[in-house]
This record gives sequence, C-alpha cells and structure tokens, in this order.
Amino acid sequence: MKIEVINGISSGTKEILSRKVGDRKVAERILEDEYTAVGLCQGTVIEVIVASDIAEKTSEVTVVEIHGLCPQHITTLGVFGDITAVEAALAAIERRMNK
Repeated sequence: MKIEVINGISSGTKEILSRKVGDRKVAERILEDEYTAVGLCQGTVIEVIVASDIAEKTSEVTVVEIHGLCPQHITTLGVFGDITAVEAALAAIERRMNK
C-alpha cells in the first residue's frame, strides 16, 4: 500500500479532491476548509477497506474513497482531519499493513 500525507492542503488540491470524492457532504467540507490535512492510501480494494477501518478506529478522521480510473483493482482512500489525527491514523495503517 502506498501512503502519503498532505498538511495544509492547497486550494487547487482541495478542488481536485472535492471532485474525486464520492460523498458530496465530504466534498463540501473539503472546500469549506474543515480539514487541514489529508492522508492518501492507495492499494487494492481489500487493503483500502481495511485501512479505512483502522483509520476510523484510531483517531477522529473522516475517511472517503477517492475515485480514479481503475476502481476494480486499485483505489485510493482519503483520510481527512487535522494533521495530528491524520498522522496517527496513517501510522496505525502502516503498522498493520507492514506485518
């Protein structure tokens, strides 16, 4: 699983993310600057579902699927929140996925 974090999301990146998320309420929250950081986790469908569960159980984050061109095999999870919560969630995902 590939994992990256963005702290202080730029306005252009917020626009891209808001178009790519399937949940319209989350898209609006992205554009309203509710989130200061996003973690991006890309992997198989199974990996992304497990990562989503780990993230939500670890810290106060919002998780959402980010749609790309190949949703059948590889998908991306967005983990939104403040930087501390996002980093904690990503660290927990990395620990689990690297077992």
